[in-house]
Amino acid sequence: MSRDGRDRRKAESEGGIPDGLLVGVLAFLLGMTFLIWSATGLAGWFAHGAWPNAVTFARTPLALRHLIGHPHDVTGAWPDTPADQLSGYGLFWGLFIGQLMVLVVMAVFVMGTWARWRAVRARRRAGVYARQAPTPVPEPAPAPPPNRSPASRGPAAATRAAAGRAVQGDLTATAFGGFFGSGR
Repeated sequence: MSRDGRDRRKAESEGGIPDGLLVGVLAFLLGMTFLIWSATGLAGWFAHGAWPNAVTFARTPLALRHLIGHPHDVTGAWPDTPADQLSGYGLFWGLFIGQLMVLVVMAVFVMGTWARWRAVRARRRAGVYARQAPTPVPEPAPAPPPNRSPASRGPAAATRAAAGRAVQGDLTATAFGGFFGSGR
């Protein structure tokens, strides 16, 4: 490919509105249209128990344009709909703002979850969560057991140990003798 072809293509790609901006603006306008339509219908439903006649999605862009200039005139935004089927502007704008708040909270939650998922995936690829083999800890050599015989501790300890065994034998015989009916 010639150098002129690359330069021309580069010059063409630098100008104009970015695609992401166009898609974002269109998504915003479509979302606002949906929110206005649903807020009008829900406000009529809450106020009068039924979805208002002639509140259609196709008519919503014109209603949105009218509401930008006259925010208190909900009946003027929907001229084909009988005024007694529409709600007041307070319920309409309250539902609209409530829907916006719910969408903002959901968007923040989704962005946070997505960012956390990407961070965990990147750390997992980097090997942060990999288990390492534990290094063996050398155990100390066992100490020789101490000599615990009463004779090794002196004559007084031997006498106390013999007396303790005798008392223990008496208590055991008394306890079990009471259960089996035999005394000493």
